[in-house]
This record gives sequence, structure tokens and C-alpha cells, in this order.
Amino acid sequence: MRITAHDCCPLQPQPTAEEAQWLRRLATSVRASDLVIPFADERDDEPIVYCAWDGTWWSGRYVGSLSFEGQRLTIKPRFGLSTLRNWLFEATSVVLTESPGQLRPDESFIVQLLATVWAHGFVEASRHGLPALRRDVSSKSPTVRGRLDVRSSLRLLASRGGEVVSVRSERSLVHAASNAIVSAYGVLRRWLPDEKWLPQRAKELLPNLMAVTGSRPRVPTKAELDRIRYTPITAGFAPVAELSRQIANRRGLSADIEANGETKGVLLDVAELWEMYVVNVLRKAATPLTVKHGTRERMTSRKLLRSDVFGKEIGTLIPDAILFQHGEVRAVIDAKYKSINPTANAPHGPQREDLYQIAAYLGRYSPSTTTATLGVLAYPHDPSTPAVSFAESHSPWSLADGKKVLFVALPHEPAEAAGKLREIFQ
Repeated sequence: MRITAHDCCPLQPQPTAEEAQWLRRLATSVRASDLVIPFADERDDEPIVYCAWDGTWWSGRYVGSLSFEGQRLTIKPRFGLSTLRNWLFEATSVVLTESPGQLRPDESFIVQLLATVWAHGFVEASRHGLPALRRDVSSKSPTVRGRLDVRSSLRLLASRGGEVVSVRSERSLVHAASNAIVSAYGVLRRWLPDEKWLPQRAKELLPNLMAVTGSRPRVPTKAELDRIRYTPITAGFAPVAELSRQIANRRGLSADIEANGETKGVLLDVAELWEMYVVNVLRKAATPLTVKHGTRERMTSRKLLRSDVFGKEIGTLIPDAILFQHGEVRAVIDAKYKSINPTANAPHGPQREDLYQIAAYLGRYSPSTTTATLGVLAYPHDPSTPAVSFAESHSPWSLADGKKVLFVALPHEPAEAAGKLREIFQ
């Protein structure tokens, strides 16, 4: 069984009864977070596929390929791979080539995206060089070199060895992070042998790592990576090492169908990528105003409710972006990787929970009715529906206390999206 779908869309055609039973087991048994390659912080789990109230099967916000119980599901980007390239470049300054290399036709189309994200992370982490970490090295000698290991030295002297044991600290590339990075590189190189996806800086650094680890090091466990003590300079290698471990353990990133029915695959959270795209475009459009990324800069988060009795707070609010002017909140922006156009569940376009969410943001970040704080919900433009949506064409909208909410569909080209946002905040 092989099912192909597009993200955030109803399955076309709808599954047969047998396929629906399999999708139902997949939805309840497989966690997206176990397969998703993260760009940044951990995100809330959402269903990979789900059945709506009317019995229609939909795919979620992920793209990629996975196998479950010996069957395969492939979810492709609804706006096309070229659009993901634009968003990824804007969010990470990564340039993706057009040629994906020699992939088998049935393998995940997301491999090139993943390889480029990995390469970009490795190069960024290597700004100050490779991850040389300190480790203790023991040596036997008639003289002390470093710190004396008293217990080991006494045992050695008792055996009349005539030497003592010393321990000294030295920088070394021999550790689990190096093994993980080289293991991931080996997997990606087998999938994309032309290496057009690999930056020149990475090509210069990787041979130095491989000289230490060998070409086929053992893939470390997550526990081994967690035990590494990084310095402030090498801290950037921590997420790269974890991403490398995930890549290496997926045996080539494929969703190969195996007889034992093991769940395998790789997914990309497109909603997370859309959020990063919106924030970076906003930074270009809002200059000289200050833009803070709500999900990464935790000091921007606030609580919705405060107890009058004990002062405790509940209900964390974390908008995607907050726009400041002279220290005051000018706008609260939330990126929604959803449709702004009317649907059966949302006849006016925006979903009810999103309206409640932006109203809560404005209530907390703009408590004064005199403060001109704008709430913005940013959706991706859908080329298949060129007409301006009802929600956007009637913007801005007013809450009962006079605060304004604006709906906007942003183009997929960064320059066009920045221009549209610039008109709002001028």
C-alpha cells in the first residue's frame, strides 16, 4: 500500500476502507516528533494525518515520507518544492541547487532539503573551528606530567613498576559528536553523491574529522551526546550532533518498507519553516522597528491570567513575533500555515481558535485601549485562489475595545512579502 498526499490538504483520492483503517492505526501509533527534523526548538506534536468530523481524511503540517506496518505514506509540499526553497533560503540563507542527485524514484523528495539544513548547521557551528573538546588523558612515566593520579600511581609503585600515573587535560576531536557528524555525512553522501549541496567550507573541514573518526564510525546514542560538555565556542555543535545522530539512525533517510514493520521515515515541519520565513521577512519590512521572535526569545512570553489571591500566573502566551517601537509593543504577529480562504469548517476563512488566540495576545500585550497595538495573522498566499480573501479584503477588523486585527496573505517571494508588510507598518 502506498498513499501520496499534499500537506494540509484532504487526501485525493480519499482512502479505501482498508487504507482508512491503516491511516487510523498510523495516526494513533506514530508520533510526529519521533520523525521530524527540527529547525529550532521542540514544537507541539500534531497529527501526521487525521479524520475530520465529516469523515474526510486530511494530512497535517508535515512533508516527507514514512513507512508503517510495511506500508508507505508520502506527503508532498502543497506549494511545491521551489516554494520551500524560497522559505528555507530566507530563514537560513541556504541556497538549494536544482539537482537532487541520484535518488531512487521511490525515495523521499525531502532528502536534499535535509542535507542542506545539516550542512548549513555544520558550517555555522564551525565558525571558530572543529569541535575540539577537552578530555582527560592518562599516561605512565617516571615523572609527573599534569595531575598525579594517586590511587593508580600507588598500585603501579606497589608492583615495582618504577613509574607514576599522570592525568592531563587536552583538546581532542575524539568524542561522540565527531562520530555523529561523520556518520551523518556518510549517509548523505551515499544519497547525494555529487555533493553539490555541500558548501566549500564543509568540504575543507570534514576530512579533518574523518582522519580522527575513520570513514565509518559507530553512531553514538542520545545519552552519549547528552553527556558531552561543550564550551561556549563549541555549543553550536550540540544541535548539529543530535541532528546527525537522527540522520545516521534513519539508514539513509528513506522510508524503506521492511518485513518487520518497523516505523521509519523523515518529516519536515512546514509550519515551523513558514514561521521562520515570516519572522525574517518581517525584520526586513519593519526596519528601523525592533522585531523579536517570540518562540525563541523567551523573555517576550507572558502569562494570560494572574491570581488575585496568590499572584500566581497561568496560560503562557508565546506569539511568533512582537514588533517594538521605542520599547512599546507596536504589533503582535502570528504566522499561520493554514488557509485564509473560506472552508466548510471556517466559512469566513480564519479558524475560530486563531481568532481567540490573537484576541488573547492583544489583551495581554496591549492592555491599554489607548495603545495602538495591531494584531496580525499572516497566512501563505494560495496561487490556486488568486482572489483576495474575505478576511483580508475587509481588514482591519476591530475588537469590542477598539483594538485592531489584520489578516494578510503573504507572497512566497521574500521581496514581495516584505513590500506587503512594509505597507502595513509604515
